Amino acid sequence: MKKLFVSFLFAALVCSASCTPAPAPDNGDKPDTPQQPVNPGKEDEKDPVNPYPAPDPVKPSVNFRLMSFNILQATSETPGHEWASVRKQACLKMFRDIKPDIVCVQESRKSQCSDLETALPEYAQIKFPKDGIESNGGQRNLIMYKSSLFKVLEWNKYWFSDDGTPSGDRWGDTATTQKMTIFIKFQHKSTGKIFWVYCTHFFAKCNLETSRPHCVEMSLESIKKQAGADGTVFFCGDLNMEPSNPVLKPMFDYMHHAATDADKSDGVNTITYNGFRTTNLKVLDHIFYRNAKALTYKVVNSQTDYGTNWISDHYPIYADIQF
Repeated sequence: MKKLFVSFLFAALVCSASCTPAPAPDNGDKPDTPQQPVNPGKEDEKDPVNPYPAPDPVKPSVNFRLMSFNILQATSETPGHEWASVRKQACLKMFRDIKPDIVCVQESRKSQCSDLETALPEYAQIKFPKDGIESNGGQRNLIMYKSSLFKVLEWNKYWFSDDGTPSGDRWGDTATTQKMTIFIKFQHKSTGKIFWVYCTHFFAKCNLETSRPHCVEMSLESIKKQAGADGTVFFCGDLNMEPSNPVLKPMFDYMHHAATDADKSDGVNTITYNGFRTTNLKVLDHIFYRNAKALTYKVVNSQTDYGTNWISDHYPIYADIQF
């Protein structure tokens, strides 16, 4: 009987030692995740740091309508085409008809920005005066965007001068007023995707052939710095040059052009500048883009829908974008 009791006690002690769970580690370590080969038979090709990374979720695409429009400053009044009495309501009708999601506006004076802000509350505004003086009522570069769709992460500006400021020398060119660019880093709210939009206005008149090449050079330098090679970026505005101008070649080399590359396009030769006349017409307004797709490109040149023949001396242009 005594031997039987000792044997029983020994068995109980062995079971107690082997069946009691080990205490949880106190250093925060987690148990290893069971590994399953991604490529059976090719385990030696796995990443040694993260052998079985989870696939990145595929984000839905962003689709929006991007417009560029030289609205013509309210003080440049041509009889029959005044802002307050003729063009303002026509412009508002155009915006409500076309329904752009982001608009790059050139030449809008402070009072015109206020008119647009009051009448179109669905759009938020980022703007800056060309003379750099907020209290003055002069022209602004303006980007309007639907705040329900997009969030501004940051924004900045530069002038076309040797030091990028409004008071900087324009490379010896004194034949034109100062021009500038504003740019915004946007985030699409529903997808989280990030992209950049530039609103620009190049010199209208130059007495030096090197002035506009400097505009292209400065712009590409900023685009590459801000968005990088893989970033999605849009460069829109009145460049005061036809698409065939060789000065624009570096821009065409680095980016796509909505008029030439959209799936459906009104064509690169469709007039964008009218000057309130039917002769001496030009193509001066452009939408460039990188790491995106233009589905359509349109010139809004209707002379019947908005109550006046011309809502500006430029026609609005827009592209339906996907990325």
